[in-house]
Amino acid sequence: MFKNKFFKLLTAAAFAAVSIGSVNAVSQASLVQASAFHYLRKDHKIVTLGYGENLPVRFYNNGKHVYAFDDPKDDSNYTDHDLLKTHGWKYINGTKYYKIYNFDNTLSSYIAAKYFTKKYNDLSYEQIYTVTKAFSPRNGDMQASKTNLMLHPGAAIEVDMYSKDNDIVSIGAPLDDNKHGLTGFIDDGSFHASAWLKITQSQFKNNCRKAAPNTKFVFNDNGDYETNASLARGGIYHKGHFYKVYTR
Repeated sequence: MFKNKFFKLLTAAAFAAVSIGSVNAVSQASLVQASAFHYLRKDHKIVTLGYGENLPVRFYNNGKHVYAFDDPKDDSNYTDHDLLKTHGWKYINGTKYYKIYNFDNTLSSYIAAKYFTKKYNDLSYEQIYTVTKAFSPRNGDMQASKTNLMLHPGAAIEVDMYSKDNDIVSIGAPLDDNKHGLTGFIDDGSFHASAWLKITQSQFKNNCRKAAPNTKFVFNDNGDYETNASLARGGIYHKGHFYKVYTR
């Protein structure tokens, strides 16, 4: 969550209506009413907000609101587990936005401040469990009851606590590198990341137990990891540093 104790609430400057584009283009782009820009720190140093997953980004090109590839639905208009940093904020059309530092090389990038709140920082629906008995999970598309994959005792898995419906539990499985407790994938030497698989309720109850608070679930080759303690705080560890995760 974006804790208030770290940041002082700055008084908003008077708004100035700014028209975008020519008269003919007004219907294509919204009018922007932007306040003065406010820095989070007096020394103007960059502040890390945390990781953003699927947060909508508002792009501007010379003051005109634009979309990536001119397509509002393109994935580039949303964050993809990006580490987000900012110098400060301003209001656009009455809504507070943080200007995201170095997100795009050519466009000014903004994300609404509301996304950096506890509402979008609740990772309590994810918990780390430890495998106690070897078993074979189902594949992601559920077309087979068993796969060539095998989860081994001691493996840490991430469990989506929202997904326990219709006898199916969705899990984040360990890396497929034959050393984190999952075997069956072919190691082609490429970058590894945790895979989402399915297990049955009975597999979950009979072969898994909740992990200790600081048991690491490593989910990529960079060594990024989560624990039940970090999830309770709404974040992950990257290169030894803790970062909040905001998701939508």
